[in-house]
Amino acid sequence: MRAIASQLRKTVCLPKSGDGLLCQWIVSVSRQLTTYFLVYGFSIVCGLCIGPGFCLANTPLAAADESATRERRYHEFSEQRLQLQEALNADLDAVERWCLERQLNDAQRQVSELRATLKFDSKSPRPPRLAQSPVAESLPVEEQQWQLQVLHHRTERAKEMYAKARSALRAGFPSLAYAMIGDVLQMDPDHKLARSILGQQLFRDPLRKDDAAYAGEWVSSFEAEKRSGGKPHIYDSRFGWIPASTLARYEQGLRPWKGDWVSVSKEAELRRDFRNAWVVESEHFLVRTNVGLEEGVRLTEQLELFYDWLQQNFAAFFETPETMKERFEEATTKRIKRRQSAPLEVHYFASRDEYNRRLQGKIPANRETNGLYWQPDRTCYFFRSEHGADLTTLYHEATHLILDVHTDDDRRKAARARALKLKQKSPEDWGLCERSNFWIVEGLACYFESFESTEDGISVGDPSYVRFDTARQRLLEPDVFFYMPSRQFFALGKDGFQKHPNISQLYTQASGMVHFLMHYKDGVYRDDFVELLSQVYRPNLKDILKEPSLIDITGVTGDELDRQYREHMKDLEEQVLRNASRSGTESSGTEFSGTETRGIVEPIRSGTGDAP
Repeated sequence: MRAIASQLRKTVCLPKSGDGLLCQWIVSVSRQLTTYFLVYGFSIVCGLCIGPGFCLANTPLAAADESATRERRYHEFSEQRLQLQEALNADLDAVERWCLERQLNDAQRQVSELRATLKFDSKSPRPPRLAQSPVAESLPVEEQQWQLQVLHHRTERAKEMYAKARSALRAGFPSLAYAMIGDVLQMDPDHKLARSILGQQLFRDPLRKDDAAYAGEWVSSFEAEKRSGGKPHIYDSRFGWIPASTLARYEQGLRPWKGDWVSVSKEAELRRDFRNAWVVESEHFLVRTNVGLEEGVRLTEQLELFYDWLQQNFAAFFETPETMKERFEEATTKRIKRRQSAPLEVHYFASRDEYNRRLQGKIPANRETNGLYWQPDRTCYFFRSEHGADLTTLYHEATHLILDVHTDDDRRKAARARALKLKQKSPEDWGLCERSNFWIVEGLACYFESFESTEDGISVGDPSYVRFDTARQRLLEPDVFFYMPSRQFFALGKDGFQKHPNISQLYTQASGMVHFLMHYKDGVYRDDFVELLSQVYRPNLKDILKEPSLIDITGVTGDELDRQYREHMKDLEEQVLRNASRSGTESSGTEFSGTETRGIVEPIRSGTGDAP
């Protein structure tokens, strides 16, 4: 007891008052604590730890309490977000009534149309490129008044939403914070700080300097650089980025070839050989193809949309918590410096035969694939089918490409740290998910096969998509039932997963598990999922031998995750049935074909494999 007293005095800086007296005090406090523990069933949080290793913060009960608190905080922010969305709708409704009272029918129609375009969901359209012009003073007074009212409500609600986004980030919900930034730009498309966070700046085209209605455009620094300087480029949806001075020749059907100009038909003949393929470059991608220039441009557009969506919705993966906070705290209207990095390369072949021929040695002779990400050369490969470009394959392989290249340096550092820890002579390549968590690599790529961009916006995770529909069937329908308990499932490494006799079912479960973590209860686990993804691709150098754990990150037991997964799948079943009822169709209930393989094959350092 005296030893405890002496140690306690050192720990809490108590004055010397006699060890005997202090011992009596400890005994007294211990009796009181014992009473409290008996009454409250060990539910109190005690800052006094007597005895080595005794700390309530590490008990399952405390972890569950922490998880419940986090879930409550998440829903509080989500509710506040919804309230601000509804508040803006009510504001605009009041302006609409104001217009009706004054018989401003055209104004009332415009406000009504504006309310209809404000979407705060996964299909929210991209904010407009063009900056809004100020309300013209030459307009009639009532016309100015209703426009100023709308402008006031939109800017004020956007300020409130921006403040909530900052609070959500500080509370540890980066995905929700970035979703709120999307809301800010729905409310006020010219919110400079929100635009800056997304890497956009206001650009005024010198060619439109005499246009009084032109207030500028919100563009990336890449685009601003392209359109500036002594030889400005323009973007054309048919030709991609070309020097502005060459547009007339392109329109005439001429194409550049080795310092000269040739006809479109001659160029097509020359570029049929993939060694002379078209090269289409965008901000983040470089597409080589012998299919056609226009189709290559369309692919870069789809890839850039996908990349932008990933950057915004998986922000915590692409940036550390510190850099994310800096992005919020230091968002300015100054010129944004573009990060210089090599473009991500995609090869798009005119036929399957050419694809197979070009990839000999990368794909086993007895295996058929629709696409491939080959990590050694950091390139995606796929081909034009009879129906055109298979975008599901493109998004699947692009997921592997983007995540792998973005974090490759982190894994090199991890390999060196592991070699130092294990006293190895030289570092071995870091195999992605060799010992556990392999499901997340392919599960996420399969999830993004459902990525879809339309005029209405972007959607991902459609419950009726074959990957998720099959996952639902395999859990809920007895004749095709397959489900591996989550704790066992998470523990599978690369070999255990790829060589499992039920590999097709594992891929399906991985797809369903990602959907669950992204969408369950409006995304309550989304940030936890992104945190696990970050730990998988960016190993912790301070604890290099520890395997990342979703159960540790969430503070939720495997049994509870299994229960919630089943609950989510039942909810998906209801959604599919409701959607089928509305459209007058039946759920296909089709199993995902094992012949539609895609992915990475051996030998691969990044550790991903064919997706049955």
